[in-house]
Amino acid sequence: MRLAVQAVLAALFLYSLVSLPGFGVRWGWSAGGFALLLGWAGAAAAGVWAFARRPRWPSLVGMTLVLAALRCGSAAIADGRISPGDPHAYVDLARNLLLHGDLGIYDSGLGTYFHAFYPPLYPLLLGGWGAVLGFSTASVLVFGTVIDGAAAMLIALLGRRLGDGAAGCRAAWLYLVWPSVIFSAPLAQKEGLCALLVLALAHAWLRAGSGWRAAAAVGVPAGLLALTQPGQAPLAALLGLVLWRHIGLARMARRGLAAVPFACLVMVPWWLRNWLAFGAFVPLTSAGGVSLWVGNNPQATGNWMPPPPQLHGLPERVLGPRMSAIAVAWIKSEPLGFIRLTATKLVRACGVGIFGVVRLEAMTPTIPRPLAALLWPVSHLGHAALLALAAWRTGSRTVPTALVLLVVACGLQLVLFGMWFEFGERHREFVTPFLLLLLCWRPAPAVGKPAPTP
Repeated sequence: MRLAVQAVLAALFLYSLVSLPGFGVRWGWSAGGFALLLGWAGAAAAGVWAFARRPRWPSLVGMTLVLAALRCGSAAIADGRISPGDPHAYVDLARNLLLHGDLGIYDSGLGTYFHAFYPPLYPLLLGGWGAVLGFSTASVLVFGTVIDGAAAMLIALLGRRLGDGAAGCRAAWLYLVWPSVIFSAPLAQKEGLCALLVLALAHAWLRAGSGWRAAAAVGVPAGLLALTQPGQAPLAALLGLVLWRHIGLARMARRGLAAVPFACLVMVPWWLRNWLAFGAFVPLTSAGGVSLWVGNNPQATGNWMPPPPQLHGLPERVLGPRMSAIAVAWIKSEPLGFIRLTATKLVRACGVGIFGVVRLEAMTPTIPRPLAALLWPVSHLGHAALLALAAWRTGSRTVPTALVLLVVACGLQLVLFGMWFEFGERHREFVTPFLLLLLCWRPAPAVGKPAPTP
């Protein structure tokens, strides 16, 4: 199993290296970009080094200043620009909720008012936050930082639960300064919340005990994850299935079955709301057919693209099935093309790290090309280094099997449920915390020398 994980990560690393010339042609090569990469790597490494033992106050102050500089710098770039897709839509959803009491949005590109296209949890949280602090770039930045900080805390606790508290602290620090996380911080993106809920599920499956509390610890975040990113909902079960030897088969089955009612209770209000809106049962989202088409058509790349113009203005409940039928017809007519496209989406989404720059480029107004040349090396090469170092550390016997199994569960989620639909880099962001833990796991301490724990 370890060899398989190593082989996959190593293959993705090689793909990331092969991709370098294409990105150089697209945005250009910049000495400043590589200087920024070295500066970021030095700051990240200094934080990792500080957690070799309990960090002192000067180190904590310096790390806080680095974190603030990175996040404020990302906010300064994004401020005054309108991002297409989810970041803009989620702010509009939150505003509509506050102004009209309706969690819906009109999409001018599709010519349709959507009642249940977007899952509700993230816009509900954003709406509650915005009701007090507004929706400025600074407010959204703080909101994203709170979510990322909670995820970092769970990463640190997961490291301690698995046997290396210092590795957890190092991975938590790296997560807070990781390029993809930094690029998303000032935007209304739900990927940070997804990572937080997946980490909560990992903790819930690894915790000891039984009874209704253990079942609720699995079922509640499972329901919340389904209301945040429905396509990732199966991960709640996959985590338990791959950890069955660690948990015990009987305990895993009991906990999983007992968790189902708690997950349903979390989702019941959304089911009732959708029944009132449509007069029909819409469990999570109406976007399934649209997502299938976005990921499966002759021009598909895995990222969002506008639908065929002849479908403009169709009602929400008609649009999804119509686009799904078009996608299925294409798959049947081009089975080899479908297989090639699906494999390409998986490798591209997992092997490169340039989505943050692509999103900035797609904003209105767009960023200038020299700025893109400055930013893409730290984004892509940071991800490439993560793949390489995580592959190397996976082979170490000091890395607990449970951590490797968590990575396996994430990979199964991508292969079994993710890559068939709209599937870009942001859809694999929930894997990053576990890869960072792999990266930070240290060798066994020398005999007779206790390992320091922050």
